Amino acid sequence: MAVNMESLVARLEAVAARLEAQAGAPAAAKTTASTPGAKIDAAGGVAPSVAAFDALIAGPLAELVAATGALGDAEIADATALFADAFNAERTVIECIASCRKPEMDALQSLLAPVGDLMTRVGAKSEGRRTDAFNHLKALAEASQCLSFVAYLGPDAGMSLPGPHVTETWQSAEFYANKVLVQHRNTEGGAAHVAWVSALKRLVSVATRDYAKEHHTTGPAWNPKGGDVRSFKPGGAAAGKAPPPPPP
Repeated sequence: MAVNMESLVARLEAVAARLEAQAGAPAAAKTTASTPGAKIDAAGGVAPSVAAFDALIAGPLAELVAATGALGDAEIADATALFADAFNAERTVIECIASCRKPEMDALQSLLAPVGDLMTRVGAKSEGRRTDAFNHLKALAEASQCLSFVAYLGPDAGMSLPGPHVTETWQSAEFYANKVLVQHRNTEGGAAHVAWVSALKRLVSVATRDYAKEHHTTGPAWNPKGGDVRSFKPGGAAAGKAPPPPPP
């Protein structure tokens, strides 16, 4: 187990390093500001919805990763690394939404598949033999469902609007988060677990909820003047209206 733990700590450190690098990278290096049709800010930089998600990754998500490292638990470290990977995969979806027009269902399913696969893998970590980490793993599994707000299709699809959907997923995750608090509060080393729950709550019930409410209020904010999802490449250009020629 010591070897596994060392490996997982190294993985968490690698995740944290990626988050820090993303936070410190220039906007042009992180975004598709040159994408034809992309929604960009007044200064010609990153789309506001992408910039806000970058801030969420570099702030609350990075804080959760750091809090996980303090627990020293291999199972939680493994699941949290997958959880962070899911948020990073979601960033590609967010970038595509800002750059592309609303796709047909088959193209949308292909776009969302990597996030869905990682959410499934996070959920699988809580299945099988119960360990002391069970409630942490279940909290992560439920919390990961917050990322599915980008799959909202309309009021008749049986899913709440993005902001309320994130709130609902936290309500499910909070059941297990509270069990973590009961299990570890007022115990030796319990403060680290309390901090972990607080970090997870800030990420999902505050940061992700507020992000979804502000940038995708009535559903994913697809770009009606954007390119085709099928030709979208993260950090590149989606097929769409050609950019104007440079000034003489």
